[in-house]
Amino acid sequence: MLKFIHAADLHLDSPFQGLQQLPKTLWAKVHNAPFQATKQLVHDAITQQVDFVLLVGDLFDRETQSIQAQTFLNDELQQLLDAGIQVIVSYGNHDYMTKDQQLHLPAGVIIFGPEVTTQTITTADRQRVAISGFSYADRWIDTDMVPQFPEHLDADFQIGMLHGAVQQTGDNHYAPFTLSEMAAKHYDYWALGHIHKPNLLAQQPPIVYAGTIQGRHKNEPGAHGYQLVTSAEHQLKRQFVAADQIRWQTLTLMVDEQTTDTSLIRQVQKSLKGLHPQVFALVELQLNGIEKLSTGLLTRLTDGTWQARFDQEQQRNYEHTHCWVYEVTLKAAQAQIQYAKLDADFWQQAQTAVFTQENIELTAGKLMQYPFLADHLQAPKTTAAITARAKNELLAQSRLEVDQDADHKA
Repeated sequence: MLKFIHAADLHLDSPFQGLQQLPKTLWAKVHNAPFQATKQLVHDAITQQVDFVLLVGDLFDRETQSIQAQTFLNDELQQLLDAGIQVIVSYGNHDYMTKDQQLHLPAGVIIFGPEVTTQTITTADRQRVAISGFSYADRWIDTDMVPQFPEHLDADFQIGMLHGAVQQTGDNHYAPFTLSEMAAKHYDYWALGHIHKPNLLAQQPPIVYAGTIQGRHKNEPGAHGYQLVTSAEHQLKRQFVAADQIRWQTLTLMVDEQTTDTSLIRQVQKSLKGLHPQVFALVELQLNGIEKLSTGLLTRLTDGTWQARFDQEQQRNYEHTHCWVYEVTLKAAQAQIQYAKLDADFWQQAQTAVFTQENIELTAGKLMQYPFLADHLQAPKTTAAITARAKNELLAQSRLEVDQDADHKA
């Protein structure tokens, strides 16, 4: 029986931006999560006695890797080789192969170059497996690489490794492909990387995103890990295996005019105790109905004062609850809010003009040169979050103006 692991997007050295307020021990746990998830993969591979491991791009979070990350990966891959497990690697858009590439993986690791080539390996039970793939030579590959992959060769199994995205209308910077052209190659399995959510694009042949081994921010919620693939009746069957060390999730609560700083803390603490997360949870607290809150509490929620107070409570309890609230998101009712001294039509016009992708990129300036920041700032969810934060700031300010006007008239 053939057995192998398909993994991708380890993103070692992920910066985990915006979490610097965490206690030191918890920050260390978060920062080390991709490393520990990779350790789990290696441990499982050896325990399961797999024939080989496929790593399909973005092993590192950026093209320049830290010595710590390089040494760690070398040590882990050497463990696989020492156990008789072959390792096949392709590089992606984050760790693409530059001319002065300083990364040296252990001797024996098969690394694909910028052109599509094929490596044939023979397993312990004498099955021949042909594996075709390529590595990124630049951050972007606009070309469809699938036509360069050979037809099914004379082997027991043929596997394709591709770090890229399904072809879309408009710009396609990540080795765009179509499912139909992949199916036409008659491969037994397509091992994909780049998209961070585990996903099965096609059943037969299996065209599969392994997903990132560790979710890196709130837009990557749920379980993450790798695919364990086995043969049965000359077909390859995959099983998702979780390996992540932390998970991102959302806790949604309703607030009203009776909510106070203290009652909200108690409400959140009670809800956290009821979560019982399988692995440590980083929680976004989403509060609905904030237009009913007192001006003072709304202001403290907006400027971070309430969060700072709640963090003092969390430091005493997070090891017991196995979770940490890292962010508070405020949601007003869908009904239009009547801003004091703020014309709603003017706000809509200003929102359309100001909160654009172009303005966000211009404001970010040189930060856009870093791939992980560029990807985050270019995400539609980021624009929506910035817009929502501005709305909440305006709401708090307008409520304060209403109270001040009332005081003057009293």
